[in-house]
Amino acid sequence: MVPEEPWPFILPLPKEPAEQYRVLLTAFSSEIALKLLGRMRLRGRTYQRELLEALGEHSTKSVLKYLRMLSDAGLVEEGMEKRRVDGRAVWVKWYSPTFLGRWLILLLTPREELSPRQIMEVVKELLGFYAESVAKLCLEYGLNPEYFKELFDEALSRRLRESGENGGDVL
Repeated sequence: MVPEEPWPFILPLPKEPAEQYRVLLTAFSSEIALKLLGRMRLRGRTYQRELLEALGEHSTKSVLKYLRMLSDAGLVEEGMEKRRVDGRAVWVKWYSPTFLGRWLILLLTPREELSPRQIMEVVKELLGFYAESVAKLCLEYGLNPEYFKELFDEALSRRLRESGENGGDVL
């Protein structure tokens, strides 16, 4: 079944096919990996304790195994920090999504759960990344970048005519 309107999502992946496979296999290999990505903060740190509590129906060993796999695949960074708990210093482990990890998290997040500001940030980051990639390809292969600008302008004009709007404001 084809969805009525697909989510116009681009998933940046590593350049090498073997790394692409590894990233996708790691992210989609199990329910635990998907749940972990779904529980990660898009920006900032998510603490190991939070993830273990959120995935309490799975064994600690399994959750830690998949966190290690996500880290090894370059989808999350991990680190330790010292915090004060009940007057004493303790080390806590945290995870933060990498550039690739954020895109997988966004892929798994229903559109309805994203605020207009988050969508603005996502589109800005994605368009910037994609524009850099297209510019690089244009230079490498001698392609005319004006052609791609025209494609965007035509698509925008067509959508504006269809919707009867004048463009909207940047948040």
